[in-house]
Amino acid sequence: MITLSKLDNYLPRLLLVSEVSLSQEGTGINRTLVNLLEDYPIDHFMLYTSDQSLQEQQTAPRFQKNVTNFPARFFPYLQNRLGAWLNPILEKCNYQLLDWLSLANSQQIADFSPEVILICPNTPLGLLMGYKVTQDFDVPFLIYFMDDWVAQDNTSWVTGNVQLACSSILKKAAGWLMISQQLEKDLAQRYNVSPKRSLIVHNPVDLSNKTFPNFPSETGKTFKVVYAGSIWPMHHDAIAVIAQAIYELRHDGIDIELVLHTGLNYWQAYKENWEAWEVNYGSLIPYQELNQYLQRANLLLVASSFLPEYAHVTRSSVQTKITDYMAAGRPIISCGPSYAANNIFIKQWNCGFVCETNTIPEVKQILLTQMIRKSLGETVAKIAFDVLKNHFDKSKVNSKLYQFIANTRVANVNTILGFSNKRW
Repeated sequence: MITLSKLDNYLPRLLLVSEVSLSQEGTGINRTLVNLLEDYPIDHFMLYTSDQSLQEQQTAPRFQKNVTNFPARFFPYLQNRLGAWLNPILEKCNYQLLDWLSLANSQQIADFSPEVILICPNTPLGLLMGYKVTQDFDVPFLIYFMDDWVAQDNTSWVTGNVQLACSSILKKAAGWLMISQQLEKDLAQRYNVSPKRSLIVHNPVDLSNKTFPNFPSETGKTFKVVYAGSIWPMHHDAIAVIAQAIYELRHDGIDIELVLHTGLNYWQAYKENWEAWEVNYGSLIPYQELNQYLQRANLLLVASSFLPEYAHVTRSSVQTKITDYMAAGRPIISCGPSYAANNIFIKQWNCGFVCETNTIPEVKQILLTQMIRKSLGETVAKIAFDVLKNHFDKSKVNSKLYQFIANTRVANVNTILGFSNKRW
């Protein structure tokens, strides 16, 4: 594998098109992209994101040299009763204007002169803007999906829709980056297309200042289950199952608690239930401090919805938090159906435990087993750390990604010159 320092000499000028601002404290897709791209030569990198994202979360200093934006919308959505029927109309108007009008700040992009474009959308806005950029700039591009949000998205405007834009991008892309093999398979089947090249890319973790921790023996302390991150609908029901099981265990006399480290908005959305189940709110932890908070846990929780309406996301998305958890040296439990990408990842790498039921008595028994078999948990946590070190350390993941990006430019040059690209 070529080292990052050697790659610096021939990495192409890369334009990232996404809705995220690359904020230092962002979560999910934002956090993963920051981790993946913070070693990329800054003179060869540009961010093209929405004006709204830049207003809500400041871009990390590392990426501020080359940043420009596109409008998130032209007409604001209504936050009243009229919005229920007017907002869908406003949405169509917003997307139509984005499609019709010239690309915002295109001269800044032209001045940067990208050699490869990376599109990483998590809404129709990012997908449409990625599509428009590829129409205006004739350079090879890569598409990176972190979950299958497009599966049930029927957003449309007069001249197009999400499904047509997604199909076009997947067919024309010089390569696919995917969060899981299942996601690649689902997209290929749905849109009847095979990627020219592909790479599975997970959230990398910087282990340069981390070693596997040696925890002191703990007796007489409350067994702490910790969840860290956003709580979207495709997480909530699985977290709720764990919360209810822990509540019942507490009332059975078991010394156990659930702590949620999440944004205040996610806590308040379900506050009545959390408080009824005696869940503790731990607030959202800054990323640079996250590891030390995770190490205070006895068990780290990953959650995937059991509900059929979220199956397309559950089966395709490996969450950012898994690799962050693996660095903490504490055992992981992934709660969700057997087809959940998180559970499959955990079982593939033998780096944690799974809870594949939402029946409260069975969940209680699984949690009790974790409490009793602490030594097994410690063993599996060590396996997880070693897997992280050998496969998902930032230097390794980023080196593979940057080589893939560099080879995208080389393959394009060879195509122009009429040479074979098979070796790429």
